[in-house]
Amino acid sequence: MERYSRQILLSEIGSEGQKQLHASKVVVVGVGALGTVATELLVRAGVENLTLIDRDVVEESNLQRQMLFTEKDIGRSKAIVAQEKLQLINSRTDIIAQPVSLHSGNIALLQSAEVVLDCTDNIQTRLLINDFCKKEKIVWIYAAAIRTAGYVMPIVPEGPCLRCFLQETGAETCDTVGVLNTITTAIASMQVTLALQFLLGQTIEPNLIYYDIWKQHYKNIVVKKNKNCPACQGKYEFLGKKEPIRMVKFCSLGRYQVTGKKVDLKILKQRWEKIDTVIDDGKTLQFKDLFLFEDGRALIKAKSEAEAMSLYAKWVEN
Repeated sequence: MERYSRQILLSEIGSEGQKQLHASKVVVVGVGALGTVATELLVRAGVENLTLIDRDVVEESNLQRQMLFTEKDIGRSKAIVAQEKLQLINSRTDIIAQPVSLHSGNIALLQSAEVVLDCTDNIQTRLLINDFCKKEKIVWIYAAAIRTAGYVMPIVPEGPCLRCFLQETGAETCDTVGVLNTITTAIASMQVTLALQFLLGQTIEPNLIYYDIWKQHYKNIVVKKNKNCPACQGKYEFLGKKEPIRMVKFCSLGRYQVTGKKVDLKILKQRWEKIDTVIDDGKTLQFKDLFLFEDGRALIKAKSEAEAMSLYAKWVEN
């Protein structure tokens, strides 16, 4: 237990608490600015069972704040790279990488979690997580950061949920207004602290925490249940939604996500290698300007939706 000796000294954890952390199961949705910090803190703290879910690949613009990644990782799946880096930090860990887009058809990936960490960057996925965790009575921790400020809120089955105060509306993103790397690190640290407290059996208050690191403003906001909240009334609208639409334009410049049917990566690799270099990491293929996942989903650099669809049809469907 030498690795965790300084942590075991804390009266808040101790040797028994450390054993609890070793046996805990956590699912992290989103391995970006918040997720890379959160997962590293969890692994270093001794949480040895993690599932990492992320649909994206590493880009150069990520390196400013997504702490696990380096220049050598550009173009690779975030979930897979994070898994590799975290196991180098702690070889005892059992980490499952899921390089998928989370939707109602695969939301059961969260089923085994004692706690789910929301490290995503879009409201649709958050509301889906909210519905699933509310229905299955799983604790999850909402977190978000933009510009110089962020929010954290533990959402417990019996308390108010995300839909009690957050509506399905358009919002600013880091790609449009920017984000300071110290706020994403701070918010992720607060999120993990709440997760550790819950895993150790402590009571966590379901309050919304706001923190502006630039202005040093901190607020602890009491959120009340909304009597008109569909999720709190047992109406899980987002669980009933169909799989994502076929084409999604990412915030990143010139990148499109095309959703298709499950593919045989080995067969496609054999075909593509006759034309150009193929990078294969066992779960994904990278070929020209196309990054393909085994569920048939592809990230494609293109000038338009039409060009992205054309490239998908040419290299995948045909």
